[in-house]
Amino acid sequence: MIDISEDRLRKLLQIKLSYNSLGDLQDADVYEIRIALNEVIKEIISEQYTNITTNKSSRTYIVSFELMVENLFEYYIEKLNLKTPLQKILQEKYEDIVNMDNDLHLGQSYIGRFSVDLFEKLSKQGKFCKVYSIFYKNSQFKQQIVDENQIETVFNNPKTSVVFKRFSEYDIELDNNKIKSQIYDIPYINWNTNFIRLFAPKANPNLNYENFIRGKIEEIYSEENKLDSICQFVYTPQIDEFGKYIKFLQQKFLADSIVEDIFNDEIKFFKNPDNIEDHIQINIVETNVALVIIAFLQKLLDFGYDFEKALEKSNKIFKYYNINLHRESFELMDLRFLYQFDYIKNIIHLLNENAQKNGYAQIIKDNFLDCFNLIAFVTHSIMVGSDYQKKYLLNSKYVNINKNVEVKIVTETYGFNDDLFYKSLECDNLYSSKLKYKKKLVEKYSLENINDKSIFNMQLSDFHEGKRQALNVFYILYLYLKLKDNVNTIITPTTFFIGGMSSFDYLFCKKTISLCLGLSKIINSDKLIQEKIKLVFVENIMLDQMPDFAKACDVFNYIPYKNFDISNTYPYAFMNNGSIILTSNSNVYENMSRLKDIGVIKFDEENFANTESSCMDFILKNIELLENKKFIDEFYEIYNLILKYNDSFNVINSFDNFVEVNEKIQKWYLNENLWNGLMIKNIEISKKFGINYLKDI
Repeated sequence: MIDISEDRLRKLLQIKLSYNSLGDLQDADVYEIRIALNEVIKEIISEQYTNITTNKSSRTYIVSFELMVENLFEYYIEKLNLKTPLQKILQEKYEDIVNMDNDLHLGQSYIGRFSVDLFEKLSKQGKFCKVYSIFYKNSQFKQQIVDENQIETVFNNPKTSVVFKRFSEYDIELDNNKIKSQIYDIPYINWNTNFIRLFAPKANPNLNYENFIRGKIEEIYSEENKLDSICQFVYTPQIDEFGKYIKFLQQKFLADSIVEDIFNDEIKFFKNPDNIEDHIQINIVETNVALVIIAFLQKLLDFGYDFEKALEKSNKIFKYYNINLHRESFELMDLRFLYQFDYIKNIIHLLNENAQKNGYAQIIKDNFLDCFNLIAFVTHSIMVGSDYQKKYLLNSKYVNINKNVEVKIVTETYGFNDDLFYKSLECDNLYSSKLKYKKKLVEKYSLENINDKSIFNMQLSDFHEGKRQALNVFYILYLYLKLKDNVNTIITPTTFFIGGMSSFDYLFCKKTISLCLGLSKIINSDKLIQEKIKLVFVENIMLDQMPDFAKACDVFNYIPYKNFDISNTYPYAFMNNGSIILTSNSNVYENMSRLKDIGVIKFDEENFANTESSCMDFILKNIELLENKKFIDEFYEIYNLILKYNDSFNVINSFDNFVEVNEKIQKWYLNENLWNGLMIKNIEISKKFGINYLKDI
């Protein structure tokens, strides 16, 4: 905690303000003061950081490709003990300045969220730790609702993050040209202040990286690049050769930058890397950063070690975290791109020879580098979040795991954001406590005409057919049509919250979002049903908003199809905050069947497969009651897409039972003692976090 006087803080603000404005604190606008306050915070943190000593002989590095960083501005003001003097200095401007959005408020990335959580866990223990990722400087995107459609847009205002731009730059070779690797540090306030490091390429005059990185949207959309969405620019999905190649350049840039920085630390602390394996551990999160291993091996070769010695050191240094089980978690990297670089080709072939010689799978598959096989061979351990996830990794159709790899797989329950997992609800009576948090949520997000005594039923996740938001939207539509058919239909008042983003080209999910928005508009404007049901679409929801929703949530929908999302930690976080979980009988909660009187309610999707749905028939017979052609057309588009692909995610097949289980939930909610007991049981289970806990019950 830093103790700074009001007078000194005022002087620092005025000095920094003079750099960007001719006015003083009284005349400057909130944005000018915000910039000045950023500079003050940087100076205070830098002053503190220079006085901190760390154990340089034990260093941990985390490598991630989708870094998630929360909106940290208010966090710094609290940690630095600046709130009271700032409130006195800024007076009525304080809230507008402090609550202004900034570009550290980046989104929902699960891989990046995990990386930051791991970083915080280590850093708060006083350990030396850095986590790395790409920083798309001035080119983050957000998703906004325009005319009931979710579209990708850019942050138009200049950025006001609390970041340090490093003077040191590394030369990185990309596309047969040298470009500069610019480093940005995001500081965290602990006794041992460590950094999240992000890298942005500094353009070479001969390349078009200026447009690629600096957010010149008119150039990004140009015919030359053939991009029609900002999401293509940021995530470069593998839609064509251009997208694949740009993704590779991002991966190589990140790998080379990280390795330069790690060796820069080692040389600074120990003069040479002779004992680097005794000093550091590198944690790889997911396979799309596998090039870090190749870059690391090459750096050791540059220092004069032979390949066997370099590999021996690397075997002791690298650890791999597998947090997803989807196809994209086991990346195959095109050798055409890799083989442009002779040193990469040489290392790949040496690795392939050594892997087979030591009883591991080939790391070359057809014309691709098998990133998982590379990582499985080089790393000393493979971390998964539970015994259940280990089981599915071993049985995955995407990888073949032999005994040499299996012995490396270690179960280690994953942590989560402190606000979601380690702060208990405030009241002994959780039922009453929820009402307080509901009121806070309604007030904070300016929600109109919401009954805060209603069931708050939530599904907050990126949109995907496998996560079945369509099933939930169909259920809400069914309830509404029941009320339109008979306004006296008995329904426990319920407010539905659905939120999440969709990949830019995911037609089904974009249409589901549009359907949800259209239904929200229809329901919320219908005065005849009053407060019986409401539907709130949460636009552009971010991780640092999640605690607000978790604490107010009564029912959390976790309904992925057949373990589509088994490593997701949201269900446990919402359980920890007293939510009842609505799920299916074929996902991650199947082991809970032995537990009695818990708040995990399941619908059956197996016994009803390939049967007709009476609830869907009701919708089809009554949907014309809505008299909204756009909505009806969108409904049939989604409905016909489901039929076209034989209901591959059991949306219609399990619809009747989903409705039946929701009706049971509505009845249970009216029994305060019953509901309170279920909440308490869920909190007890979630404290153990991880499905492996359940095997002993």
